[in-house]
Amino acid sequence: MPVYGFEDGGRWGRMIIADLRNWAAGWIYWNMILDHNGGPWLVSLEHENPEDNPQHAVVIIDTEKKQSVYTGLYYYLAHFSKFVRPGAVRIGSEGGVEGLSFVAFQYANGAKVLEVVNSGKAEAGYAVQDGGRSFRASAPATSITTFLWQ
Repeated sequence: MPVYGFEDGGRWGRMIIADLRNWAAGWIYWNMILDHNGGPWLVSLEHENPEDNPQHAVVIIDTEKKQSVYTGLYYYLAHFSKFVRPGAVRIGSEGGVEGLSFVAFQYANGAKVLEVVNSGKAEAGYAVQDGGRSFRASAPATSITTFLWQ
């Protein structure tokens, strides 16, 4: 069955960040909209997709309740889609706090974007430095935060 809540967003956020940090030029998720049973799904024995092969969706359409549910994946993708636009180039970013994943981008006009995912079960504090400037922030448990500056 599909995951209706926000709790698996951190997993998706980490996956997107890992791909982008490893030189992916974009990130596409195949299952945009599925029904409340996680279908329809592909049945392909050649590809080892069995008869019972429910998928995870960005948006779940509950046909019984006649409502749409936006999943954690939807909200995490929304951060990247809204703030990391065409023309953004991934720039180096380093450091680490347990449970946090991050990736940074810069535009030709000098504007910078930092995406921070906390997939941990506790709030995590951290510092961001860029040249001679710095700030401290904290990420709530199971969250994504976007910073923009120039």
